[in-house]
Parts: sequence; C-alpha cells; structure tokens
Amino acid sequence: GKVEAGVKYVKQDCLYGDRFSDRQSLRQHIQGWLEEVANARIHGTTGRQPRALFEQEERAKLRPYLTPTCVGRPLHGIDSRQVDKTGLIAWKANKYSVPMRWQQARVGVRQTENTLLISELNQGELIASHLLCEDKGQIIKNRHHYRDPLQRIIDLEVQIAEQVGEDIATVLCEQLKRTEPKIYKDQLVATRTLLRKHAPVDIELIAQLAQRPRLSATRLRDYLEATHAAVQRERNPEPIPINTSALDLSAYHRVGRSTGQEVTHESA
Repeated sequence: GKVEAGVKYVKQDCLYGDRFSDRQSLRQHIQGWLEEVANARIHGTTGRQPRALFEQEERAKLRPYLTPTCVGRPLHGIDSRQVDKTGLIAWKANKYSVPMRWQQARVGVRQTENTLLISELNQGELIASHLLCEDKGQIIKNRHHYRDPLQRIIDLEVQIAEQVGEDIATVLCEQLKRTEPKIYKDQLVATRTLLRKHAPVDIELIAQLAQRPRLSATRLRDYLEATHAAVQRERNPEPIPINTSALDLSAYHRVGRSTGQEVTHESA
C-alpha cells in the first residue's frame, strides 16, 4: 500500500492539472519538484527529510545488484540470454546450444562478424561458440554440449553392478531392457535408486528377481517393499514365481462367474 501511495503522491502533487509542451519540459518540472518538494519535505512516517535520510543512512549501504563484470562493459557489445531447459539460447530468430551444465542459467552473448560467442557472465570465460546461421527458425547444436546418452546408460549399468555384482546386474539390466526398451535409461535410474534405498540388498533375492519375465522397475519396487514388510512382521516372504509373467488367478475361476450385474456361485 505504501509503495502504491507513492504513485498517487506523484500524480496528485507533481503532475495534477499541469500541461507540458515537450518531454524536456516534463523532465525539468519533475526534477525541480523532487529537489524542492518531495525530497525536501518532512516525511510523515520517518519525521525526516528524505534527502537527508538517504545521505546519512542509506547511501553507504548501497551495493551492486546483479551486475556481473561483463554487464559493465557495454562497449564490448555483450548481451545476456537465458538458457532454456533444453540447453538452448535464442539469438536473432535462431537457437544455439550451450553445455548442459549451464541449463536454465544466464550467459553472456557477443556477436563478431560471423561467429556467436557465448560466455560465463561473472568471469567472462568463453563456454561456447557457433558460426552464425543466416536462416531463421533454425536450431544450431554442438553435439559435444550434450552428454552421450549411451555413456549415461553405461554409467548406470556400472553403478548397478557395484551394488549387486556384475553377473546379476547383467541379467537384471537385460530383463529391464527387454521389458521397457523405449525407456530403458529411466528404468535404470529407478532401479539404481531402489537398490540404494534398500541397501544393503539381498543379493539372492535380486538374483531371483532378475530371472523374472517382464521385470520392470515398478515390479522390482513392489517385490522389494513386500519382502521388506514381511521381514518387519517376522514372516517368511512368499516365494517368487519364476516362470510366469502374470499373477495366477485360476483358483478364482471356480468361485463364481459374472452374469451382468450379478454374481452366481457354483456349489463347492
């Protein structure tokens, strides 16, 4: 409310009922009003002149705000850009890649004759460069800015092997890949998280689960949580069926059959 009251004060005290022939006249009027009225009056809240209060207490406390070194060099033609979540910045109707560690950060951008230079804002370190594209609506990427997805998968497989052993990890990863080939990397990430959560893991249990057809990270989670719950209740976990990919519900077939909205039961 007090911030908005300042706008009302300017409108009603400085500008109300006045007319100005040009912008320069308006600026002169406002400057005179600031010096002779607004900053010279006794403020209703502080009981002091705003100018005197600023000079005595506030000026010494001022510090630079979000002004990295390169921002203070306008002669060098450095602009800033926000990197989006895909590691791209916009420049003159095109998009250019930067290393993914700068994802969603602000970077400095400078154009030479035919090159776009992208730098770190605080220190001015060059982090990427691209030949300028003369077309519009293009995405120019440097493949080295994006980590190799295959290497990421290999790293995850190695981390799983460190937890359960190389032989079991090989079988486990093959099952995950066979079940969900399109999201194999996500399955590896989820599996690694589960193994860490339930560490130290039961290697024999993981070896049995690795043989389970259509195993996914979700099913692995269900088995691990069920086993953990059984142990907590001092019960022996149910044996894991190996040669079936779905629950066996055949025992329920003789209990009853659906006939529309009713269920009829056969005699025992």
